[in-house]
Amino acid sequence: MFNVKRRTETRSGYDITMKIFCRYMCGSVLFLLMFAVSFTYASDTMLMFVGEDLEILSIASRREEAAWRAPAVADVITEADIDKIGECSLVGLLGKSAGFYINETEKGCVPYLRGIPDSVLFLYDTVPVGSGAHKSGFINNELSLASIKRIEIVRGAGSVLWGPDAFAGLVNAVPMTGKDFQGVEMGIGMSSRDEAKSAYINFGTDSGHWNSFTSFSARSAIEDDRSFNVVGFWNNGQTPANPDDRFGRDTPGDSEYIEFYSSVSLEKWLTLSARFSENTKVYSISDRTGDSIWKEERSMPARTLKIELARDMGINSGVRFTGYYTETELNQTIIDKDFDQSESSFYAELIFDRTFFASNGLLTTGASWRKTEFDDILVWKSFMPDYLSEENSFFFPEYTAEDYENRLTSVFGQYRHKLSNLELWLGLRNDYHDRFEDKVSYSAGASWSFLPDLILKTIYGTAYRTPFARQVEEDVDTRLERIKSANVQIAWKPGKDKKLLLTFFENQIDNHVIEDRYAGAGLSIPNNQTIYGVELEGALRITDFLSISGNVTALGNSGPDEAYLYKDYSYIDNDGKIQDHFQTLNYAYDAGADTMVNVAVNWNLTDKITFVPRIRYFSETRLYFPLDDVTLECHEVWLMDIYFKIREVFPFDLDIYVENLADHDYVVPGTYTFKNGEGFNAGVKAVLKW
Repeated sequence: MFNVKRRTETRSGYDITMKIFCRYMCGSVLFLLMFAVSFTYASDTMLMFVGEDLEILSIASRREEAAWRAPAVADVITEADIDKIGECSLVGLLGKSAGFYINETEKGCVPYLRGIPDSVLFLYDTVPVGSGAHKSGFINNELSLASIKRIEIVRGAGSVLWGPDAFAGLVNAVPMTGKDFQGVEMGIGMSSRDEAKSAYINFGTDSGHWNSFTSFSARSAIEDDRSFNVVGFWNNGQTPANPDDRFGRDTPGDSEYIEFYSSVSLEKWLTLSARFSENTKVYSISDRTGDSIWKEERSMPARTLKIELARDMGINSGVRFTGYYTETELNQTIIDKDFDQSESSFYAELIFDRTFFASNGLLTTGASWRKTEFDDILVWKSFMPDYLSEENSFFFPEYTAEDYENRLTSVFGQYRHKLSNLELWLGLRNDYHDRFEDKVSYSAGASWSFLPDLILKTIYGTAYRTPFARQVEEDVDTRLERIKSANVQIAWKPGKDKKLLLTFFENQIDNHVIEDRYAGAGLSIPNNQTIYGVELEGALRITDFLSISGNVTALGNSGPDEAYLYKDYSYIDNDGKIQDHFQTLNYAYDAGADTMVNVAVNWNLTDKITFVPRIRYFSETRLYFPLDDVTLECHEVWLMDIYFKIREVFPFDLDIYVENLADHDYVVPGTYTFKNGEGFNAGVKAVLKW
């Protein structure tokens, strides 16, 4: 199932060739596009409207436009796509998108985008979700798809328009409005794998001058049924529980997720919205040997209030204001002790748009201000499994609770100009921190439609990531982690159901710092890493009732090993002072799976019944265990899912699905050791509208 071996520094055989090709291809194509400017002439209009293209994107230039023409390497999962794919969770959708690998851990799913873990800025209606204190974020079922009309994805640096932490990409979940849905919709679902039960209700109305939309969803599931043997530990807070009270046998309970969203819009100039969520994920964690297994809970209740204002200032310009308040709790229970943390953020942004040169030029400028407070943020400094053995009767793991605040003032702008079939753009942003160093990020690119259905894009941009709690607590080097991202994409789209996109990318990361997933070694020593690869996406309608779609991602990386200073013991020196002794631990950079494949066939058996088989693949993955200088490796995985869509046969729509059809056994990297991958699962979902 998996192998144990000493560390090795190996990647795919094409690494050097791919690196050279990406680097020189980006430079050569950009030079050719700039050279072509002198042979183009100005058109009368700049196409900024969407037309009949349903793949609408809003996060590439802060306004709606056709995704494949946007100034970004972008993808849109439409409402129709969500219906075809059959997924009920955001993480399931992303796992089938180009560039993404999703690592299933006990605590939740860790998303890798283009070989970089925890590098995506997740947005719900353009408001960040999740924690700003930890790079190691987990996503699972915290965000319901019941209220979502599309998922927007940008692969590549996005700091110019979205600020810090839009590092390797952006994901924006766009909720419905009363303009999108009128009436009532109810849905219920059940699945076998985790005895999941889910339900939702949507209500929308549109009276012309104003519209409203409300959604409520809930889910309950046994996401981890593995029994644990450590049932007590923290005791009275003075000494660990004695062995009689420490060990026993029990199983985790149900995980629960609840979400409420509502919005009200007055014409196109005022929108008020609110989102509230409560969630608790329950799971068990094992050490590497399996001797100690204990229960943990994670919950992240969140509340968001948002206001949007928009006014035209003549036919060529307009102004928009966005303000929101978010409050997030980061609660964690480890065995029998609760750790309560919280974050809150105020945000205000003003954006001005103006077109020039007969609408061939578009200028977007803005300024924003954010204040974020972090309270009792847990900074773990010890290797937890070492303290759970029966021999330990006196010591607790070391941790601290950190309070800090960050104020951020930003000014930014982006200009786009169209010259016949060539479009150029340039963006710049300056962020002023009161706690961290100020940072400038920029982006530049060109898009050349040298044939009506064929576009060539070259994009270069930078982004950075703010320090997480442990960096703040240890007051380490204030240089921020930075990424330089280059992309070359050729896109062919002759029709709605026909497209082919080929993208080459290279990401260079400077001042790269991570916190080891075991909380045993702490922060890595800053280094650099280069990640490069290729993404291929396609869709083809073969007949009126049969179509095929899919994507392939292959990547490699180069750079030094991750290095940690691990405190293995302390001693008293000749002067009677306590001194810490450190050893250096090294292991290779973790890029997740370096090859991912997703292929699906959409077969309309009748005009009311659709059959969708899907094949998924990801290559071998590794789990590095630095404390014992051991690398665990699991094999590549092939999986098959099938979905049946039944419409207008019953008074309700019906979805029937089977995931991991062959019940293939496989393992994936967990927290301290491998965990079993998701096994066979059969489920059903019914939706009634009126």
